[in-house]
Amino acid sequence: MGWFSDCCSSVGSFFSSVGSSICSGFSAAASWCGEKFSAIVNAGVGILSSVGSVAANLLQGLGLWGKKETPEDIGDRAFQAHEQGIFPDTFENFGQYMDSLRNFDLDPKKSAESTTEQKIFKGLEVAGRALEDKYNAPTGSMANVWVLAAANPEYFTSDRFQSMLNSGVDIASVVDYFEGKLGGGESLEIEDQLVDIDQQTHADKSEEASREEIYAAVETAKNILN
Repeated sequence: MGWFSDCCSSVGSFFSSVGSSICSGFSAAASWCGEKFSAIVNAGVGILSSVGSVAANLLQGLGLWGKKETPEDIGDRAFQAHEQGIFPDTFENFGQYMDSLRNFDLDPKKSAESTTEQKIFKGLEVAGRALEDKYNAPTGSMANVWVLAAANPEYFTSDRFQSMLNSGVDIASVVDYFEGKLGGGESLEIEDQLVDIDQQTHADKSEEASREEIYAAVETAKNILN
């Protein structure tokens, strides 16, 4: 819970707490999403909305969410379920947890106690955990998907993410690539993987065009990630 105080301090009034249950629920979401994503989102509310749209399309495209399910709606349900002691770990599998959220009776008065942004932020945690369950990935690892989406939602579309996740590329290394943290050999390896993914989904695009698109995305993202 201590991380939440630090997070609220760093992201300011945008994520100010409203009531103990929301504070507790947001603390969990902030801890999962990590300081990097929280700091990026603080740069502007529009970024969070863009990431929410990417997440909704990605989860719907993978068949993990219904066509009308969004991070805002799921986050609202997760907040209220959290207050009643309903967490992912209380179920045998994540699918059962999602079913419990879908069947949860929302209290409109409680829904009004949290902002749209808080609901989306919480919903992104649930979305990320759903991805971790599908791809058998470590807890917290899929927060990197939202970091990339926040850095450049135009390049990191839901379709591109789906191709990346299905390819098995290490998402954390992709973040490091766009931050310029990798050495020459490692950087080229990730770049080659991104080119290969792009080529498989866009057979009519040249390799040079794929690389140029990646380089442009790096330029767009580096000022946000660093």
